[in-house]
Amino acid sequence: MQEYLLESPWIIGLLGFFLAAVLIYAWMQSGRDLFWKSSLGVALATVALLVINVTYKTDREVLDEFIHKIAADLQANRFQEVVKSVHPDASEELRTLKSQLEAVEFESVQIKKIHGIDLGKSTNPKNASIRMNVFVRASRGQNAGSVPRWVRVHLEQERGKWFVVDYEHRDPHYEMLNRDGRERLDSLYQR
Repeated sequence: MQEYLLESPWIIGLLGFFLAAVLIYAWMQSGRDLFWKSSLGVALATVALLVINVTYKTDREVLDEFIHKIAADLQANRFQEVVKSVHPDASEELRTLKSQLEAVEFESVQIKKIHGIDLGKSTNPKNASIRMNVFVRASRGQNAGSVPRWVRVHLEQERGKWFVVDYEHRDPHYEMLNRDGRERLDSLYQR
């Protein structure tokens, strides 16, 4: 329910507008002040809810901004900013990747589609994972190329700030596979 109320302002706006319009129509047909006052109340409540919706950021919205900022930092080759986003207790694979990062020159890092932002059940520390398709164009020395990938990033929140703890990547069609297909592909990528 929270995602509808706090992450989709158009739902609140449309429902409020529709309900206010129905109440105004009822007032015009009947002439009763109750409908006019109710429509005014609905309009004010809709505006208040829209203000709350725009000013309050849910964890999903914060994580969406966080992952897009990392992509923008990678594209601009601001490696120190990216390294600040990595948790001190990150997985060995992520620490290895972090050390090799400066040898790569990124031309383009695009998040094509975020398939899901899944918040974990634990609250201390909060954790989440983001599943997405990315397209990266980069070069390393004389080698250059473009790589589309499906990526899952695992995150933890510490002192109010999100950090990348681990990641995994697969074929870009991974999200569309059924369970058997995913298990088959996962067996190829076992660490």
